[in-house]
Amino acid sequence: MEKQVIEYAGVPVGISVPEGNRVKFIAVKFPVIDLDGGIYSSVADLQRAIRTHMKNNQSSAQDGIGGLSWTPSNARNAFSAA
Repeated sequence: MEKQVIEYAGVPVGISVPEGNRVKFIAVKFPVIDLDGGIYSSVADLQRAIRTHMKNNQSSAQDGIGGLSWTPSNARNAFSAA
């Protein structure tokens, strides 16, 4: 397992770093800061947590990151792990 940049809606929001056989999330954008330091069983689980977090905090997420509008409809296919 290697470090990976985690993107949401095409914008880098943090990185995942190996933590044993799991991954730890390091947030770099404020809308996902509540997830900073979280341990997940996989990058897919981390991405699911970010998607859920953004959906649950949609009113504050409407401001977007990097000028993007964040909505559940564009969140479905928003992830990229480089």
